[in-house]
Amino acid sequence: MISVIVSRPLNSALGIRMMIILDIDDTVLDHSGAEEDAATRFGREFADRITGYEEASFASMWRAASERHIVAFLAREISFQEQRRRRMREISGNKSMSAEEADFLFDAYLRHYEDSWRAFPDVVPFLEKFGSQSIGIVSDGAQAQQEAKLKAIGIWPNVAFMVTAESSGMSKPDPRMFHQACALARVSPCDACYIGDNLEKDAIGASSAGLRGIWLNRKGRSVPRGIEAIDSLSDFRLN
Repeated sequence: MISVIVSRPLNSALGIRMMIILDIDDTVLDHSGAEEDAATRFGREFADRITGYEEASFASMWRAASERHIVAFLAREISFQEQRRRRMREISGNKSMSAEEADFLFDAYLRHYEDSWRAFPDVVPFLEKFGSQSIGIVSDGAQAQQEAKLKAIGIWPNVAFMVTAESSGMSKPDPRMFHQACALARVSPCDACYIGDNLEKDAIGASSAGLRGIWLNRKGRSVPRGIEAIDSLSDFRLN
């Protein structure tokens, strides 16, 4: 089921043709920073339960495990909770860890992660600039957690609808995911722009689906030919 939030009118009701659709993690919320901070604090707290724990490298280990196991979730092979358990078993070196213990430990990590949620500095000015616009969301995350993130950083009132991997049964760059967002916005793909931090999934994926795909290139990487990129949301122009 796709989540539809009736918190704001859609752009078509306002006479605005272009719909702005955003990614969440590392686009509006500093997920990488929050993950690193949370992993560091979690590692210190539970160092005695992590095989071969080293503070200097633990955050990188955590991120690598996260990237490996999220793939199975996005492929619909396991639940979002199960990928969390698999990450914890890998990190701890305990493959036979019970679901209960894995959930307990991951909940401890989550508390640190949620405490670290922050919007990027350019998000509020971006929303103020396009204050008459309703914003759509397309995210590969889990429904409840992604909603909680948007509420925590204060941009939930700007969101007209949200499509997640969990609620839609698809993941980026599947064009159907972008097309569902356009259907909810009641615009054709050519009348929607999608901004995200991932070159392949976001910019290229959205462009391939017929939207105006924009790469939010916060780290200043080399931009391939034919890709529209911005270094900050402050650089975005609607037309």
